[in-house]
Amino acid sequence: EEGGAAHGVFLLNSNAMEVAVQPAPALTWRTIGGILDFYVFLGPNPAAVIQQYQEVIGFPMMPPFWGLGFHLCRWGYGTINDTWQVVKEMRNEKIPQDAQWNDIDYMDGYRDFTFDPERFGTLPQMVDDLHRNGQHYIPILDPGISSTQPPGSYWPYDG
Repeated sequence: EEGGAAHGVFLLNSNAMEVAVQPAPALTWRTIGGILDFYVFLGPNPAAVIQQYQEVIGFPMMPPFWGLGFHLCRWGYGTINDTWQVVKEMRNEKIPQDAQWNDIDYMDGYRDFTFDPERFGTLPQMVDDLHRNGQHYIPILDPGISSTQPPGSYWPYDG
């Protein structure tokens, strides 16, 4: 607004919606349903409108510092030795590494919440070593719980 005054309007609705800017200044909200939960922020200036908006929706979360760092991830580490080798080479070459990831090849039969005891048997020790060196480990999970195993053989499905 002229003179730096400001106000805001916020529609809190999880349904699909469209907001169209119209001439002369106007907005048109179209939503397919849900609760019409409008908030009017009186300002009186842009900074106050933002502050009032944040009081409704909350403040953004700052990710952990290491989450913004150097990560190494790829599919195809066939064994824990392949993963260990990459971590050791990164350290030997003094290349920064905050986190090591494993894609789903670490799993036992690609089942979530498992790791292959033959190909990735020393995974807990590698994770401990990463932590001792100020590093993090991230296993990728594919959120599909298999129901093809015999009853009693896969605890996430049986539970």
